[in-house]
Amino acid sequence: MIQSLLSAVDFNLLPQGYEIGLDWLGQFTRMIIEGVGIAGLGIIVFTLVLKAITLPFDIYQRVKMRKQNLIMRSMKEDLDKLQKQFANDKDMYNRKMSELYKKNGYGMLGACLPMILSLVILIVAFQGFRTYSQFANLDIFVGMSESYNSAILEHGVDGIDYQLTGEDSITFEEGKSWQEEDIIYKMYTHESGSRYMEVRSAQATDYLFYIYNLEAETVEREYQLDTDALYTLLPAEQKAAVDEAHTAKDETAERAVYTAYVVKTGATEAKKYYNDNSPNFLWVKNVWYPDVSYNHPIPDYSTFSSQLNVTVTLQNGEKAQLTTVLTEALYRDLTSELTEEKSEANGYFILIVLSIGFMLLSQFIVMRSQKDTEKYQTVDGQAGGQKMMLVIMPLIYGIFAFTMSAAFSIYMTMSSVIALITTVLSNLIIGKMYDKKEEEEVKKQYGRTYAWMKKDDGSKK
Repeated sequence: MIQSLLSAVDFNLLPQGYEIGLDWLGQFTRMIIEGVGIAGLGIIVFTLVLKAITLPFDIYQRVKMRKQNLIMRSMKEDLDKLQKQFANDKDMYNRKMSELYKKNGYGMLGACLPMILSLVILIVAFQGFRTYSQFANLDIFVGMSESYNSAILEHGVDGIDYQLTGEDSITFEEGKSWQEEDIIYKMYTHESGSRYMEVRSAQATDYLFYIYNLEAETVEREYQLDTDALYTLLPAEQKAAVDEAHTAKDETAERAVYTAYVVKTGATEAKKYYNDNSPNFLWVKNVWYPDVSYNHPIPDYSTFSSQLNVTVTLQNGEKAQLTTVLTEALYRDLTSELTEEKSEANGYFILIVLSIGFMLLSQFIVMRSQKDTEKYQTVDGQAGGQKMMLVIMPLIYGIFAFTMSAAFSIYMTMSSVIALITTVLSNLIIGKMYDKKEEEEVKKQYGRTYAWMKKDDGSKK
């Protein structure tokens, strides 16, 4: 064995125990999703809970719209006349239409209020969902960091942190060394002039030890690698690299070999943690990133830091920017064994297509159910409001799906599917309930039969 140029190498463990703060909405979201245990299924359950909360308002809105449609149908002949009479005067048509609406008790606001309330609830809940998405994404890396540190700390000791004052006080004696069980303590004067304590294992193969300032108010451990102990554990190829660096008197190269070996030890355990807790669902490898092929389950640091550009709460309660806690170098060490996850496709755009497709279908059915109302919003019968929504809403969903997580795409898809089902069922059920009632009320009020009440052969329904 060639004696190492370095007796010890400084080494940094990864920060751990930090998190994104969650408000009560985020905690509620966390309770649901983590209660299910599988991220994708938890998001589906979360969506169902939200829909259950807003369902009474949706039903009330549909009932209200059905009643408004009754009034609209009763005004049909008058509105047709107004459209013909004021075909070239849109302002007069709008004025006369408003007067007719007021006269017959027709108002869009009453039907829209429940929809607005439902929308507000969904927006507020979505904020909680978005915060939890960031929390859950970061929590994966925090868990990986803990596994990384634990694997390395197994090759060291956790001693008593003596200080010159306080509960575990000690009298300083230069060079004093003693052993307690399998832990060796040594006091010495650091090159900075401060008095330090060195704590290392008595086991020859334990390569991790730490030092700390005895005079500091709080103990901050500075970890180091014992190169003599570590050299005996190196594979032949890495021993050869150390020997070559020693011959060349290249301390930087030698330090890199020792550090790489220890990093690999931690990163291997971090990979195991990721595989055991992978937030995959169906074809999506990581639901906290978009379902696209150009994104990866483990992103590069620039993507990671841009999507999680947040303030985190440390174990001591202090706040810090995430990028100052988990730096690019530490992130690279943590994910160094996840090479496949850094290159493979995170998804295949399937959720994006589904979310947009179901939104289009849902909007189309809503538009069809409100065609009578839409027809008379303008003098030419071409209001286009619903047609515009048929374009705008899928476009918004598409932007969200490409820029936000696959978890949100799951939410959007399920939300549209549920909306589609509830729209069809409510139209069917409410339609059966009100068809007869509408016919009787119109006959009673106006004493005549309208065209929409007749069968194809002209007879009454």
